[in-house]
Amino acid sequence: MKKSQASLEFLSTYVWAFFVISLTIGALYYFGIFDFAKYLPQKCVFPSQFKCIDFSLSPTDVRVKLANNLGEDVTVTGLQIVNDAVPPISCAPASTPFEWSHSTDKEIAFSSCTGGAYIAGERVELKISMSYFAVNTPSKPVHLVSGKVNGRVTSS
Repeated sequence: MKKSQASLEFLSTYVWAFFVISLTIGALYYFGIFDFAKYLPQKCVFPSQFKCIDFSLSPTDVRVKLANNLGEDVTVTGLQIVNDAVPPISCAPASTPFEWSHSTDKEIAFSSCTGGAYIAGERVELKISMSYFAVNTPSKPVHLVSGKVNGRVTSS
């Protein structure tokens, strides 16, 4: 009887210790101590035809600077920005259509952004879609290219 009582007391002591440690880790996680997302790099990924040079995320707008590496002039016919939040982000895109010469950079701005968990200080992942056609192609088929911007919304 004494061996079983000693082993039960031993186990119950460690259960309480495990419970206290779990509660402490849970509290630290709740208060953001273990928020590893703040250590992840910010990135902008687009296909090689339109290289992402720079981007900025402010509380009211999204700006992306892209380089036209297609080797020919294009006309951009549409821009769209979305994310996976409910409701999704809503931004006014830059006016389209616009001409874009090859081997040049263009800053694309989305303004008046609201919704979509687009909050200052928080990380967001945005998907940007752009439709375009090559100016010198006779039939002018429209192409769609998509990219992602992942970063923290600045507070100012």
